[in-house]
Amino acid sequence: MGFVGPNYITGDGTIPRKKLPEALRRIREIGNKYGFRIANVFHAGDGNLHPLILYDERRPGERERALQAEDEILRMCVEIGGTITGEHGVGYYKKHLIGLLYTDYELNVMKNIKSVFDPMGIMNPGKIFPG
Repeated sequence: MGFVGPNYITGDGTIPRKKLPEALRRIREIGNKYGFRIANVFHAGDGNLHPLILYDERRPGERERALQAEDEILRMCVEIGGTITGEHGVGYYKKHLIGLLYTDYELNVMKNIKSVFDPMGIMNPGKIFPG
């Protein structure tokens, strides 16, 4: 990919396998909307998508736009029946999207369970749960 573009963001979302043609079409539309080429790498057998959004961080604002495109792709994954991650977790960059999948009540239950095993909040601080 380094020969195709100077920088790229690797996405990670999952969709129902039968929605793959629609997802690829919509990813192309999102790339066109933001002015980026997007290479699609995926596990077709399990619906796990890894769109590679190609951008040039030397251009002001381009990385931020690439992250916006990634957000839009992940929102599309949820919209068509998938989720915001397949195998790489939520982490820092996607925690603001977890509310697309879970209610506040469900997130609080998860936080409470985590606190049983991590009462001092030292395991993966600042990841998964927003704010």
